Amino acid sequence: MTKILAIISTHGNELLGPNVLSYMLNKRSELLEYVDFMVANPRAYSQNVRYVESDLNRSYGSGLDTYEARRSKAIEDRIKLLQPELVLDFHTTTAEQPDLLITANVEDKVSRDFINASAIKDVLVVEPLNDITTVAPHFVAYEVPNSHLNADLYEQICTDIQKYLDGKVSDQEHTFYKMIGKILPEEVQADSGLENFVYSNTLGAIPSFLGEEAYRQDGTYAGFKLEKFI
Repeated sequence: MTKILAIISTHGNELLGPNVLSYMLNKRSELLEYVDFMVANPRAYSQNVRYVESDLNRSYGSGLDTYEARRSKAIEDRIKLLQPELVLDFHTTTAEQPDLLITANVEDKVSRDFINASAIKDVLVVEPLNDITTVAPHFVAYEVPNSHLNADLYEQICTDIQKYLDGKVSDQEHTFYKMIGKILPEEVQADSGLENFVYSNTLGAIPSFLGEEAYRQDGTYAGFKLEKFI
C-alpha cells in the first residue's frame, strides 16, 4: 500500500508542491519509496495560472462540466486505486502569515499522527467545501507564504514526512484554529492595522489570509476570521 500520496499543483501557479518534488528527487530520494506524487492540474500548471475553468479545490462532487471537475474525478479514482495511508496537498499564499498545516478532521488518527510529527506550529481545521477533503479521509495540507519558499522549508517538509514514516513525534507544540467567518472588504477599510494571526478586537477574531489576491479579486471578502480551539 502506498504510504503517502502527494498532490501537487492543485492550483497551477502555486509552486510549493513542484519544488518539494524537485528537492526530494535531488536531496531526499530515499523518501520516494514511500511517497507517490500526482500533478493535480497539469493544464493550469503548464499555463502558470490558478485554474483553467474552475477552482479544482471547489470542484469535487460539484457536478460541474469543467476540466478541473474531470481532474477531481481522476484524483478521486487514484486515491481509491492506491488507498494511500495519508494524502498530502501543497499550497502557497500571497498573504504574509505563518506556515500552516490544514486538515478537515483533527480527530482522525492518521492525520493527527502527521500533525504531531510536523515542526509546523499552526494548524487550521476547515469544513469540507467541494474540496479534496471530501475524497481523502486521511488528509493534511501545507499552506505557506510564497516568500517562505526555500530549501530549508523543503528539507523541513521532508523531515516531517520521515518522522511520520518512523512513527516519531516533533518537539513542536501545536496551536489549532478554525474558521468562523469571512472578513469583508469594509472591515479591512475600517481597521487598516489588521495583521494576520494577531487577534483583532475590532473583528473579535484572528484575521488570516489578508493580502491573498485570489480572495480580493472575488470582491466579496478579503480574508478569514479564525478562533483558537482545543
